[in-house]
Amino acid sequence: MWPLLRRAYRSLYARIVFIYLTSMIALSAATALIAVDQFDQLGREWLQRSQIHMARQLAQTLRAPLSQGLDDDRVHTAIQQIMTINPSLSLYVLDENGRVVGAYSEGSCGLGEQVNRGAIAELLSEMPMLPVYADMPCQDGEGVFSVAPVTFGPEATPGYLFVRLEANTQVSMANIWETSGITRTLLIATGVALLLTLVVGLALFALLTRRFTRVTRAVRHFARGDYRQRVPDRIDDEIGRVGRAFNEMAATIEAQVEALRDNDRQRRELVANLSHEFRTPLTSLSGYTRQLLRTATSADGRESLEAIRLNVDRLTRLAAQLSQMSHANISDRPLSLESFSFAELANDIVSKFRPRAEENDVCLAVENEADMAQVAADVELIDHALTNLVDNALFATNAGGRVTIRILHLNADTLKIGVRDTGIGMKPEEIALVCQRFYRTAHGRERGDGTGLGLAIVSDVLKRHDSKLTLESKPGRGSCIWFTLPLAKP
Repeated sequence: MWPLLRRAYRSLYARIVFIYLTSMIALSAATALIAVDQFDQLGREWLQRSQIHMARQLAQTLRAPLSQGLDDDRVHTAIQQIMTINPSLSLYVLDENGRVVGAYSEGSCGLGEQVNRGAIAELLSEMPMLPVYADMPCQDGEGVFSVAPVTFGPEATPGYLFVRLEANTQVSMANIWETSGITRTLLIATGVALLLTLVVGLALFALLTRRFTRVTRAVRHFARGDYRQRVPDRIDDEIGRVGRAFNEMAATIEAQVEALRDNDRQRRELVANLSHEFRTPLTSLSGYTRQLLRTATSADGRESLEAIRLNVDRLTRLAAQLSQMSHANISDRPLSLESFSFAELANDIVSKFRPRAEENDVCLAVENEADMAQVAADVELIDHALTNLVDNALFATNAGGRVTIRILHLNADTLKIGVRDTGIGMKPEEIALVCQRFYRTAHGRERGDGTGLGLAIVSDVLKRHDSKLTLESKPGRGSCIWFTLPLAKP
């Protein structure tokens, strides 16, 4: 469940909706808390305002009993009568400093506790800002109260009659919330307003993100190679300007891509024509050189002619590989896909290279674990690719080594092919570079042989078949190059 929510949150629309809903919920919760608190404050203010003079009235009633002393029976009797009429009240007598000297609740609760003298002075002022709170005796927390000056005892000691006005405010507030028609109407109006705001906000967000979606869709098609893609947005705002900037960029890139394609096509045609023209004189030159080698008598002459022959052969291979690359890379040349047995192709290539392998004392073989599995590919291009891989493997393997073409099933739809050798191998920093055109390894540069085009041709051929090379190599232990091809459908 969590991965699905995380994947959905990646979209801009989901993020905006999430932020909007979170903000609305937080705002509603904050508003509700403030409303509850203010409603509770209003209830306490109303209670204190309506009974602010209660302590003064009770003080007149208790004046005579209090003059006899705080613990006189007449005081207890008078207070008992008052509590019978209004049991929610709690009465206390305070001294001038706000300390409870007379408590008339069960167990004399609160006797000796201190009441804030500033709250008493605030409530007794001419225009008190209600509600005024004070620490309630026998109760944790503050509450509203009524207070009036009194004297008590035979010495007429000055003090205050302190009346706690609320016994259980939370219950009374809950009852008010449940039974108040105004509160219920307010809640319904708030819910309707929140729902309408949510609907309107989601509609606006959908309209906004729809234009973003168009831009995103155009960019994705453009990234896949559809350079004709444009954003149809004519509104002159930030999103519209982004769309027009994208259209201008796309037009420029499309023109540049077309120019590059045309230049690349002309370059490939030139390379193909030149390599074809070079092969005829090089073949003739190689033939004449071999003929002169057969008739040469001096050692110096034979050595010079052998050097000429080696360089002519190298130029011939280079021309052949340039021709292969130009034909393999022509973009408008469609792949000629056909079904063929890869094992038969591998054995044909092994037969072609066997004389060279035997001459260099290298064992060349095919290890087939896929029988006569048929693949769907361009047989001419795959022939070029596998030929170059075997050629490179033989070039890198010294006498007594082994080159093997391995064929095995990767899965039910794919064939895996590898060319393994026991040659000199490659350094780790060379593996990432060997597929670049004209790059030669340190071993190739030392021997002065190779063209640096073999693996580049193979890489281009495999890209056209939606495949790629995987190189495994260690210096001194040989290399193995893997690639895959799709199996032909029955």
